[in-house]
Order: sequence, then structure tokens, then C-alpha cells
Amino acid sequence: MTVREHLVKFLDWHFTMKKQFKTHDIQNLSDRGSKKFGRRLGSPETYTRQFRDLRQAGLYKVDKLKSPGSNEKSWHIRSKND
Repeated sequence: MTVREHLVKFLDWHFTMKKQFKTHDIQNLSDRGSKKFGRRLGSPETYTRQFRDLRQAGLYKVDKLKSPGSNEKSWHIRSKND
């Protein structure tokens, strides 16, 4: 399992369930991967970079939402390209 594969599973689930997520949810995948796979697949920053790469490549169209009372962004996946 790679960081990208782990992140794609996360994003696909959120797209299917039509749920929003926050930037820290992506970064927390680093710790979750460590527990699930017995090793850290990548740092929180690596997950953030992969998320940006997936968006810039057009694989996921996302809306950046402002979280009230917080500087942290929320995200909603509008569409995905397979």
C-alpha cells in the first residue's frame, strides 16, 4: 500500500458517502496507516502533497470550504475521474 493508494481509498469513501472532510483528516491518515499497516506509509506532509497532486492532476474535483471559526479548510469532492 502506498500513500497515494491509501489516500485514494479515503477520498473515494468520502465521495461515495458525500461527506466533507478537513485538512487534518488527510494528515491523520499517516497515523492511521501506521496502526493499520504496521508501518508509517508517509508523513502527514506527504499525504497533504499527494492530495494536492491528485487535485492538480484533475483526478478529483474538490470544493474548498471555509470552516466557521477556524482557519482550517474543509473539503467536498464534487466529482472524480477514474
